[in-house]
Amino acid sequence: MMSDLHRPMADPASPAELPTPLDFETKVLLRGFLLPLIEDAESWEQLREALGERGYDIAFRMGHMVIVTQETGQPLCTGQCLGTPLKSLAARLGRPQIRLHQGGHSAEFDA
Repeated sequence: MMSDLHRPMADPASPAELPTPLDFETKVLLRGFLLPLIEDAESWEQLREALGERGYDIAFRMGHMVIVTQETGQPLCTGQCLGTPLKSLAARLGRPQIRLHQGGHSAEFDA
């Protein structure tokens, strides 16, 4: 059986779609819910596992790290929206090993 970390994400309607900006209250709630998982992760795999336990995953779109729903692949928010942009995570966890999608506007982890 394939683990969730190695299962390809569901194809969203537009793989390069960025999430719509969130209102202040939603940002605060998401930061409280997701930021501890991001801050406690010691590797990309550990981060994806922690997010996966809550129904989320990471995708890369238009140069941004995006939190997406596992079930549909729809974008929820960017790492920058949560206060943890890709640049800071890459400095702490190392560069993620990703595979570009056709067109080069989006990517996912290379399994």
